[in-house]
Amino acid sequence: MNPWEEISLADYENHMSLTSVFQLQALNKMMKLQFEAYPVTSAIVFGIAGGNGLEHVNLKKYSKIYGIDINKAYLEQVKKRYSFMGSVLECKRIDLTCESDMLPEADLVIANLVIEYVGFEAFKRAILKTEARYVSCIIQINTDEETWVSNSPYIHSFDGLDVIHHQMEEQTLSDTMNEIGYSMLKKVETPLPNGKKLVMLDFER
Repeated sequence: MNPWEEISLADYENHMSLTSVFQLQALNKMMKLQFEAYPVTSAIVFGIAGGNGLEHVNLKKYSKIYGIDINKAYLEQVKKRYSFMGSVLECKRIDLTCESDMLPEADLVIANLVIEYVGFEAFKRAILKTEARYVSCIIQINTDEETWVSNSPYIHSFDGLDVIHHQMEEQTLSDTMNEIGYSMLKKVETPLPNGKKLVMLDFER
């Protein structure tokens, strides 16, 4: 079983929204930019978790949003929370490390804090399957590799992630995307309270 299937959504969201971590809030603001940035009508969100950021989807612009996650319980919550999106939102349980052939196609892929857990090779396969024109990624840059999960009362919920975590580097991601025909469009950095930062890197094919 993938470690992400054993982490409760409550623990994940409570940890991510702590003022000392502040990632849920930062990601929410950055996702608004991601959904608004490009002339697209369909998008896939890799690692949708509880659906943070979906409230920024303009239903007059988008005809389809796919939510992808490995955790079925997360996807059930997304469907409940965003039922107002109707048939525009479709959730699919897919393991991006080995089931990329199940992915749909879309104009835009949003991949926030996902590549860390699937690795570059699996990410490349997944992007190629979607045939997306635009890819917007958010990665976490750590000041200390030993403590890549921020300290919080929920930290031990994430102990199992050590075995699948990949350290992220901006240049490696850029090189990886170049290999499959994508060029960088822009970079946006958001500092976090604990010295870490979120870096959004957008690419176009």
